Amino acid sequence: MYLASSRVDISTNLVLETDSKTVMDVLTKHWRKHEDEGFLATKNGHVMAATLAALRQRRAHTAFRWVKGHSGHPRNEGADLLAGLGAAKADADNLDLTIPPSFHVSGASLAFMTQKLAYHAISTHRASKLVPRPSAAVNIERIVDDIQVTCAHLIKDSSVWMALRKKDVTRECRQFMWKVIHDAYMVGRHWLRPSMPDPLRERAVCRVCTDTESMDHILFHCSARGREEIVELLRCAWSHTSRPWPGASWGTMIGAPCLAFEDDKGERLLSIERLWTILATEATHLIWKLRCERVIQNEGREFSADEITNRWYASINRRLTVDRLAAAKFLGKRALKLDVVEATWYPILDRSNGLPLNWVGEGGVLVGIRRGQG
Repeated sequence: MYLASSRVDISTNLVLETDSKTVMDVLTKHWRKHEDEGFLATKNGHVMAATLAALRQRRAHTAFRWVKGHSGHPRNEGADLLAGLGAAKADADNLDLTIPPSFHVSGASLAFMTQKLAYHAISTHRASKLVPRPSAAVNIERIVDDIQVTCAHLIKDSSVWMALRKKDVTRECRQFMWKVIHDAYMVGRHWLRPSMPDPLRERAVCRVCTDTESMDHILFHCSARGREEIVELLRCAWSHTSRPWPGASWGTMIGAPCLAFEDDKGERLLSIERLWTILATEATHLIWKLRCERVIQNEGREFSADEITNRWYASINRRLTVDRLAAAKFLGKRALKLDVVEATWYPILDRSNGLPLNWVGEGGVLVGIRRGQG
């Protein structure tokens, strides 16, 4: 949009086609509001401001035309292809977004400044100056690479952080995964700091495997009872969806909210994506909790197979109950839609005794997930 507005001769009539009604509305219907707010809360605000300035410099007729995305429109499909190629570049192109002084509107109008807008601007400014932790950068790279291999989808680093904020991820799981990515837990090499006394340095090693007990070891390699059993239970639950098993890795487990599943026609399977997000995040967190209980509370005593199985089903059934409660009518607009809950959980529900039509909203109906493999 910006390139067309700024590079086409200003005396030539121009028709701008886009599949984004949001962008079109920002530049036509609501430009004054966004400009008065200094584009502080506008997504890609600096690009929108530069595009608006370029449009103002034009002398010929300029029109906007909305086209439906992913509908076979040749120019729209070509734009999507170019966008994909651009996203795959290792280094971003340098785009000159300089606005001529006579068309530059500086800052936001005080009359439109709110506490929320000011806080957003301050947070964005601070975030732009933050230097990512080396360990977090490495873990994010792991997640992004794994997702590209598993789903053939290339995502940005920022998408991982945004995905952790999805409502489908419980607060407890969200905090856990945030700390995992930041390497914030006192495990593995953290016990080998020079200031650590010898008795504490022994905690760096897994007592079962005798390997350094890093988070990678705990979640994906440890042979102590709990990890392999939970992954197998997750695989069994997933088998009821008839979808290929994505495996257990940094991308599929820690980056579970970022995974995309498609049908044979290339359409996104949103309910399947939501189910995987719930199952994988709960499984990952449960592996960690079992490890902590084994090492700290039980002083090394391992869990039995029945204990692990019962903990898994209790965790997932509890999460199912939370979804059903979140769809309650008294929550009004904040409530989850009944069809979303039903589409998410139906593939793995225990339907041996039959389910009433309104099993989601009917409080007296006992519902649980299937046991065993599909």
